[in-house]
Amino acid sequence: MRLKSNKVPHGQDILNPEWPDAKWDVGGLFVHDDNIFQLLDNIKQRYDCVLPITSVFGCYNVRWQGGRTACTSPISNYSGWTPEDLIRQYNDRGIGVTFTFSNTLIKEEHLSDPSCNYLLDILATQGYENNAVAITCDILSDYIRNKWPHVTQKASIVKLASEMPKRRTFEYYESLFEKYDKIYLHPDDNLNLRLCEKIAESGKVDKYELLVNEKCTINCSIRKEHYDETSSAVIEGWHGMFNFSNVDFIHNPSHPNSICERWTKSDLRSCVLSKAEFKELYDMGFRNFKLQGRDAPWGFVNYNISDWLVEQDTIAPMLNF
Repeated sequence: MRLKSNKVPHGQDILNPEWPDAKWDVGGLFVHDDNIFQLLDNIKQRYDCVLPITSVFGCYNVRWQGGRTACTSPISNYSGWTPEDLIRQYNDRGIGVTFTFSNTLIKEEHLSDPSCNYLLDILATQGYENNAVAITCDILSDYIRNKWPHVTQKASIVKLASEMPKRRTFEYYESLFEKYDKIYLHPDDNLNLRLCEKIAESGKVDKYELLVNEKCTINCSIRKEHYDETSSAVIEGWHGMFNFSNVDFIHNPSHPNSICERWTKSDLRSCVLSKAEFKELYDMGFRNFKLQGRDAPWGFVNYNISDWLVEQDTIAPMLNF
């Protein structure tokens, strides 16, 4: 039996050696900021390493918000907090901020929402090239492109599930670049190796981002309905500027309108990638990956960071206590 070294790795050696060049977009903006900053600082001080987190994503339940919900997040969770301060803190660390403006039901009448416009004014004013918005509705994309032309736009997973709920082709993904700068690949498509190979060979692999730890059932038949239900609740629960909507947890099995297939089809696997599946995608040339967690406790986020970003024998166990 070969024992591990008595000395702890240091510097870049603390990163997972199987995929040392992977870059990560972590869910938790406006929810887990304090914990994210503390983790980054502790890793830097203890191991002299900057974790390769290049972006964080999330948003309040303002009118344009969609996808998952962070309705239980506190109004402030970072000392000295204002949205502007928080975005600047991330940007000063080399981390971009992505607002999840992925509501599926946005119409012309919603474009003037004061909270969303205020947040985007702040984001654009920072002038940081990796700040972005994840979008579902083209009407919102056009509005943002006209008003804040330099803000990066990402085609959201919600958009893909809404427009092409069953099957997405390489040609469909290519067409999204006519309007969007980057694309979140649908989690089901992480396992479509023929599609992933085409993307990897397209010369645009760096414009794609893959969600690694998607908890939803693979090929979920009601994903679109869940997204629409969340979007409807956000819009209908609007109470004025920064009076956030109180959205019920959409994945609760007692929800009256759509019961999550994680309960009704519990024999099916989730979209969470195995390490072997991830490595195959990494070896194809994919380097940008996403970890969800904005609707989960910090322990879930911390576990996934330790599970994917760092060396497993020595460093990962030390991040999990």
